[in-house]
This record gives sequence, C-alpha cells and structure tokens, in this order.
Amino acid sequence: MKLLFRYAFNTALAVIFLTAMVLLLPGLFGIRPYVVYSGSMEPGIPTGAVVFVKEEKFSPKKGDIITFHNGNTVITHRVVKNTDGICTTKGDANKTADPVTVKESQIVGRVVFHLPYLGYVIHFLRARIPFTAVVVAAGLAVIADLAYIPKKEKLEQYGGIDYDKK
Repeated sequence: MKLLFRYAFNTALAVIFLTAMVLLLPGLFGIRPYVVYSGSMEPGIPTGAVVFVKEEKFSPKKGDIITFHNGNTVITHRVVKNTDGICTTKGDANKTADPVTVKESQIVGRVVFHLPYLGYVIHFLRARIPFTAVVVAAGLAVIADLAYIPKKEKLEQYGGIDYDKK
C-alpha cells in the first residue's frame, strides 16, 4: 500500500512538474501561453487548448494565426486580409469575418503551436481550492518520499541495531 501511495504521489508530482515546464520553458524564447476558451478556431485549435504565441512586432500575412487585443479580451483568429497594417480576421469555425478590424498595434504575436486539453488543466489549477490541494499533495509526496526509508536500509544505516524493536 505504501508503494502504491508513493507511486501515485510521485506521478502527480511529475505531471505538475511537466506541466509547469511546458508552460514556463517557452517563455525563455519570448513565447507566451494563452488558453482558448471558445470554439471559434475549431477544429484546428479546439476549445481548452493552449496556444503558444511568439510575442513580436510583425506584419501578418493572409493565413497567419495571430493573437490580438480587442478591448479587454485577447482573441486568437486567422488573418484573412491585411491592408496597410489593418487586418481582417476570422475564426476558422465562423462563417463570416470579424466585424472589427485589427491594427498592428493590437497584435500580441503569431501562434507558433498549440497543445489541446492543457487549458483545462490550467483552468482547474487557477481555482484556489484545487491549487491548494495540489500543492499540499505535492508537499506530502516529497515528505513521504524523504521520510520513507525501508527497514533494511535502516538496519544497515544504524549498524544492524533495530531501534524500532524495544
């Protein structure tokens, strides 16, 4: 049972570590993750995906997928037309182009790649109670891993004396 407990916590800790690395490592190269909350880019970029955006100033071409600010909202759509720095965008799942055009100053950057379903994990971890539970579980896993020394190793460590027996 202890072994199952240990493997479960170590697996959870590894998943958390890998998720953190996937989200933080691209930042070293100027790439920032954004969670997709709508289905406007489906099936190419599904709801719940994380798009990784290279934050840079550039002039997008027709077909580029860009992330841009529209008021307080961040949107990821495909460029269907660029005329003198004014872009017309459209979600792949939408029938018509977006009614509001995008100036190059509103563009955050170009989508480099995306990972489906990772946005659901991020959304889950943003809530305080689940985040706290995950942190506590990870802490317990580390403590359990450090505190657990098999009896045989204890005997060797303490010169063959079994201090657990009285």
